[in-house]
Formats: sequence, C-alpha cells, structure tokens
Amino acid sequence: MSVAYDKKTPGVYIQELDAFPPSIVGVQTAVPAFIGYTEKAELGGKQVFLKSIKIRSMADYEQIFGTKFKPLYDITVVPAAVASPLEPADDYDFSFDGIDYKLTQTHDSKFYLYHSLKLFYDNGGGTAYVVSVGDYTDGGTAPDGATIVYDDLKQGLDVIADQVGPTMLVIPDATLLSKDSDPIKDTTLPKSADFKKLVGDMLLQCKKLQDRVAILDVYGAEHVKQNQTKTLFEAELDAVITQFRKDVGEEDLNYGMGYFPWVNSTVVGGSDIDYTFFNLADPTDLATFKKILNTQAEEIYTGTGLTKIKDYINNTDPNPPSPLPQVDVTKNNQNLLNALPILGTMEGIIAEKMNVLPPSGGMAGVFTRVDNTRGVWNAPANVGMNSVDSPTIKLNDDQQGDLNVPLDGKAVNVIRDFVGRGPIVWGARTLDGNSNDWRYIQVRRTLIYIEQSIKSALEPFVFAANDGNTWVTVVSMSSNFLQGLWSQGGLMGATAGEAYSVQCGLGSTMTSMDILQGYMIVQITLQMIHPAEFIVLTFKQKMGEAS
Repeated sequence: MSVAYDKKTPGVYIQELDAFPPSIVGVQTAVPAFIGYTEKAELGGKQVFLKSIKIRSMADYEQIFGTKFKPLYDITVVPAAVASPLEPADDYDFSFDGIDYKLTQTHDSKFYLYHSLKLFYDNGGGTAYVVSVGDYTDGGTAPDGATIVYDDLKQGLDVIADQVGPTMLVIPDATLLSKDSDPIKDTTLPKSADFKKLVGDMLLQCKKLQDRVAILDVYGAEHVKQNQTKTLFEAELDAVITQFRKDVGEEDLNYGMGYFPWVNSTVVGGSDIDYTFFNLADPTDLATFKKILNTQAEEIYTGTGLTKIKDYINNTDPNPPSPLPQVDVTKNNQNLLNALPILGTMEGIIAEKMNVLPPSGGMAGVFTRVDNTRGVWNAPANVGMNSVDSPTIKLNDDQQGDLNVPLDGKAVNVIRDFVGRGPIVWGARTLDGNSNDWRYIQVRRTLIYIEQSIKSALEPFVFAANDGNTWVTVVSMSSNFLQGLWSQGGLMGATAGEAYSVQCGLGSTMTSMDILQGYMIVQITLQMIHPAEFIVLTFKQKMGEAS
C-alpha cells in the first residue's frame, strides 16, 4: 500500500499497512444435493418444484416438502405348499392360527427421498440442498403413486447444476427408474437404460463443474437374495455388479463412488405404521384383516365393528368428524395393539419392508460426519452407519475382493457386518480404481476442496495487474492456506516444503507470450494423503540364543 501525499493541514497522520496477504477460507466439503419426489413443494405460499432449496434439518424439509409416501399393503394367504420348511423363509411374512400370510404392496409406487434424508441426518448430516421433481401423485393424476421417470430426475439434475455450493449428488430414487423389458442375461434381475443415462449425466456434471462427486447406488441390488444356494447367490451378485459397471461407462469415473448392498435401516419405527397402511378399501383385504383380528376387535369399537376402520380410510362415515384428526387413528390403533398383539407384528413387518433403503443417503451423512470430525482428507471408511441394523446382504472377504479390486478398476465399496461392530463402511475407492492419482475417495474430494477454495479466493484477482506484486500476493495466499492444511494433517510430508509448493511468475510458470495473452498461471504441487487400505503384519520366529 502506498502512502497518500494529499494532506494539506499540518499534523501527524496514522496510516495502517497490511502485513499479511488476503487469506483463503476453505469451502464447505460436505453439502449434498438430494434430487427426487416429495409430498409437496411449497415455500412462502408458492410452489417450488424444480427449485434448489437449502435445508438444515428434517424439520426444514418437512415444512417445505412434507412427509413420507404412504403405501398400502395387501394381506394375502400363502398356499401351504409354498410356505413349507423346504422353501425360502421370505415366501411368507407371518403365521397366525395355522395360516401363513404375506404382506405385499398394493401398488408398485415407492419413493426413497424422504427416508434417505432421515438416514442422512441420523448419520451426521447438516446443510443440504433438495430439488423436488414432482409430488407423489403426479399432480393428482396418479393417486396411487406417480411413476418415476428419467426426464423428471434429469430436470432436477439440470437445476442443481446452476447451484453453487453442493459437493455431492445423491439421487436414491434413481434405483426406481423403469426396468427394461429384458432382464440381465441369464437372470431375472432387472436393469435399466434410464438408470444408465442418469448415472452418465451425474458423472458428466461432476466433471464439468469440478466441485462435486456422485454417490451412486447399485441398480437392482435389492433383488439379490442371499437365502439360496451359494452358487446362485454369487451368480446374482456377479450379474448385478457387472451390470452396474456397464452402467457407469468409461468416462469421468474418478468423480463417482458406488456403494453396495442396500441397508436394513431403522428410520421407520413401529409407531410410524398403523392400520391405515392396510388396503382395507379392498373387500378381500378387509375380510382377511377381520379374520386375523377376529371378533375381539368388535368389542374395541363398542359395536361399531371394523367397518368403522374402512370408513375412516375411505371417508365414507355418514357422520364423520370434521376434520378427522390424526389422534383418532392413533388412539384406535393403540387400542387394537393393546388387545391384539398380532397387529403389532403385522405393522412391524410393514416397517421392516419400508426400512430397506439404498445406502447413498446414509453415505452422504457419513461423508459429512467424517469431514466435520476428522477432515475431508480422511477416508469415509471403517466407520459405522447409524440407524442401520445390517446390510441386506452379508459378504465375506472373498466375495468383496472382486468388488474392491476388479480388473477394470470400477470398484464398488461394500458395507459389511462385523461381529461386535455392526454395519461398517468397508471401502474407500472411486470408480477409477486403476488410477494411481484418483483411486481413493479422500484424494478426489480433498483436491476438490483445495481447488475450489483457492479458485474462490483468486476470483477478485481477475483483471488485476499481471505483474510481480500480484504474483507474490497470490503465491502468499495459496501458500498460507496450504500451510494451514498441512499443519492439520491434510497433506503428506515431514515439512511444509515436502507437502506442497506454489509457483507463479515470469520464467517459472509463464512466458512473455502468456502474459501478452492475459494468462496468469499458478502452479501448485501437492503430496496427497492416501489411506492404509492393506495392512500386512510380518511375523518371523527367532532362534533361541545361548545365555
């Protein structure tokens, strides 16, 4: 700063000079963008579909986007020949009075965004962006549940492309995109051309913007069943993972990370389910429901009978309360539960079915938790998942081996169940596992953090004088930022000089022609931290020595 010589009145003047260059403040590293379908999208009395909305809690989400989708379940009798001890245990859900029953969703519609966000916040999530691409009923045209389509999710992805701030893309509803007419070869497992297109769009956006990564679920993973022969199970496992690797393609893989299998979560509690989740509007289901609960239920309703439940659901009561408060349903359900424990079993089974979720939402929370407690330069692995009972599939070391270190490098990170520890994230690789530069998630995300932090700080220098003063300032700013990162353990090296270097100047990073053409080139070299993925213990016996 130069001293001003425009004074006219005699006296002593104080002018403070800056001793330090402007500082660089690190950008946020764990801000996911969730894209999917919601109950509503309303803020300040206006609809906000296909708008990027920042939230900080589930309370924020529910105020703007509403609550979960409510599916209906049919109660069907399983033929005795199917529900035999020789058949898989999941061919029926519960037995009562010598008869086996299965609870199946009345309609195919499912939506994972709401419960994935709950899993995100339960695992340490904070600030997030949400883009609602439509409501559960497609504007009322599909009361049984809208169809999840590629065009809707792609529009939401295009919206978030213009939003500065997100560092992760999460689209759990992508796993619900329409299935192709032909399944994966030699299996009944589904595949989806729409899923493949959307994954390619996500990775392309990450590459283009260079400020975010994509957390991906494996399409069809929920259909792989472990309760069959080992040969059939491993054939299905190989088929679904091979298809996922085809779906992610060959481009921009270092910006993506896949997780497998799905998880049995606990975000849906037994108290979240009541008798209105049963399809009692159907006469057959109502009759089965009444048969299971028996005539004891008639006494609970003091003569009104179970028809009253049907009236509540269909709002056909000739003299209904106006409006019908939710507390009535809760009270009635509790009365039924107190008298008939089988209803609690049935409602618990529905909760279990709704708790099966793709892992991407929970992993976004794990990323956030690790970033906030240990730093983005640490691998989001070897940590537990909150609100998760278990992975839907339990893999051993041999089965995980090909997922983690495949020949094509497209690693899929596994959630494992360890005795005494519970569900643990047991993988830290990007889809670009054959690259020595971009193999690990923490390297990719730490580079994004450094790049975006320095980029943001240098924007005020666009059109500044391309001379020595500017070069010195830029080098000092960047060096100070990297010095702080290194001192926190974010860079490798015994000394700061080993960890990083910053250069900018004529003859070092620029030529005279570069300057004439308006280029100021800053070259930064970093020594990144890599995880100790494989720890090898070497033991050797020592011969006894004479004393």
